[in-house]
Amino acid sequence: MTDYILRLVIAGIVGLIVGISTTDARNARMFAITCIGAALITITSTEFYKVFAGPWFSDPGRLSAQVVSALGFIGTGLIWISDDKRIMGLSVAGTLWLTAIMGILIGAGLRQVTIAAVFIAVIIFWAVDLIIKRGILKRD
Repeated sequence: MTDYILRLVIAGIVGLIVGISTTDARNARMFAITCIGAALITITSTEFYKVFAGPWFSDPGRLSAQVVSALGFIGTGLIWISDDKRIMGLSVAGTLWLTAIMGILIGAGLRQVTIAAVFIAVIIFWAVDLIIKRGILKRD
């Protein structure tokens, strides 16, 4: 039980880190909740599989696969075309999708892969912000 609670806490922290790196602190809770939810559904599906212990009764990947599908649907709602015909929200939708996948990894107990993914994502966010601040690229 303690391991599952630790996984959920880690998922919340990872979601906050990614959310704060991507957007403002107010919207970071969306990333934290998404990451916790993905971890929780992965824990549920793996534990359900262990209870029945038969491949003809359950498939632990089914619920996690639905997280990816659901985030595609939610991500579509985050993307819009502005009045000046620019596509907006695409990076937020993609980052939310990435956060959900990190939650799946945490729920499955793959902490090292998650730490590497968080590190790489935060470095990318930091590097792009640095490039924009130096004027090499313009923020769209």
